[in-house]
Amino acid sequence: MISCPSCGAELLFDIASQKMICAHCKNSFEPGSLNDNIASDAKTEPYYESYAYTCPSCGAEVETTDKNDAVGFCPYCKGSSMIFDKLRKEWVPDGIVPFKITKEQCKELYRREVKKHFFVSRKYKEPELIEDFRGIYMPYSRFTGIVDGEVSFRARSAEKDIGDYNYQTKFYDMKGTANYTVKERIAHDVSAAFDDHISERLGEFDEKDIQKFHPAYLSGFYAESGNVDINEYLSVVRSEVATSICDHIKESPEMKAAAHEADLTVESDYSQNVVPMSIVPSNRRLFPVWFMSYRSGKHITYAAVNGQTGQVAADLPLSPWKILLTAFVLSGVIFGLLLAAMNFLPTIPASAVLGICTSLGFMGMYVLQHAYIKTVGSALHQKDLTASFPFGFIVSSVILLTGIILATTDGTYEQNRYFIGMILTGISLFFLLIGYFVAQAFKASRINTLKLTKISMQSNGILVEARRFSLINFLMRTAMIITHIFLIFMVFRVTPNNEFYYMLSGVSAIELFILALMHISFQIRIAKRRLPQFNKEGAVYDKI
Repeated sequence: MISCPSCGAELLFDIASQKMICAHCKNSFEPGSLNDNIASDAKTEPYYESYAYTCPSCGAEVETTDKNDAVGFCPYCKGSSMIFDKLRKEWVPDGIVPFKITKEQCKELYRREVKKHFFVSRKYKEPELIEDFRGIYMPYSRFTGIVDGEVSFRARSAEKDIGDYNYQTKFYDMKGTANYTVKERIAHDVSAAFDDHISERLGEFDEKDIQKFHPAYLSGFYAESGNVDINEYLSVVRSEVATSICDHIKESPEMKAAAHEADLTVESDYSQNVVPMSIVPSNRRLFPVWFMSYRSGKHITYAAVNGQTGQVAADLPLSPWKILLTAFVLSGVIFGLLLAAMNFLPTIPASAVLGICTSLGFMGMYVLQHAYIKTVGSALHQKDLTASFPFGFIVSSVILLTGIILATTDGTYEQNRYFIGMILTGISLFFLLIGYFVAQAFKASRINTLKLTKISMQSNGILVEARRFSLINFLMRTAMIITHIFLIFMVFRVTPNNEFYYMLSGVSAIELFILALMHISFQIRIAKRRLPQFNKEGAVYDKI
């Protein structure tokens, strides 16, 4: 506990004023002006004293500088109690970024994030849950990437016509020496309890606010000491800084001059470049995080808010009941519109209804698959899987609908409208299947070949679920595509049996509904975490 120099009462760090405020006499003090209680051991390493609390359920640990600050529950597994360990020495970090976001601001930022997701369960909006946010200083280690020596870059010559419609491109290795250091924005948390899946989504911490460490900053908050060997991150950091270093060398005046002189272009793909790089870890620093967890049976969800920037990272499982209710309402509206059209516009044949349902089926398949790929890509930080929805698909879908309506609503199959409709339908269907569905299938297949380098139990779990879902999703989509191609064929067959058309329309709707349920189930599963186990002998850790 940090005592007030005036009255001896407890001092707490006030985020708004960035000062220590006495709860009794209301005097305020600069943290750096107080007795820091930092000592040194025989090796002259500075340390401060803290009290550790260990969760008997999952083994997680949090620290506080106040012995009287009872921790009633574990922030990581929501265990009902934490056992006071003992007073112990913690090495002083080489810097700390104090909290800038107050708890009230944190709660409001979280509420705004939840409001963006319509299908999130109502329980994640309850005031009692939001009140559970706790301020924790998370340990981060900084890394520096250094290149000092000979490098080799792949370059290619301009394409030359060597006759007989043959063209030649030559490749070269450009060698030289480089001296470059990357140290900006390379930080990883070194807490086993704080999953990388959450910490990475919190964004970067701006070290312009970093302060010399003082135990006073921890007053009123908790802290983690850090229990992950920083060497485990070396391969991860190496891949992160490789692109930055290669870009710097490629754009250096020396490299550009050499490439220009030889009329070469340095390749953007750096997979074959030789860049000897060393990664140097620095001492840990404490960054502020507002953290909250919600436990439901054997599963738990986390929410975190960057205590400096306000960036929100949260597990927000979808409510299946909300989704089902919305699906039934939308289905009812579409069915009602089609029924009204058939009753009030008797020239609309049943074949047009089948064509519209089939078109909606194609659109629904693509949208669901796009959501699946983008969700996995965002969760696993794979930028090539998070592309925006293609506008061309919308255009092709509209043309498909237009073609079907033209071909089926003119009252006769001997007019030009029918043939124009068939041509539009055939062309748009070809572009949809070859240009979008096939490309989407190749992108989805990449999920099965992903190799994660991040140390994250949740990311590994998401990848496992995505791979499990991949096969059954592929089989269902293949069956639906075959069925819907058959349905398109049936649209252009002349039959007086309207009931048969309506039955086929129902088949299309049922298939899409089943596929939607499968995707909903997947989305719900990946948002949940198993109860964690940290640093416990015999604990079962999440594995791929």
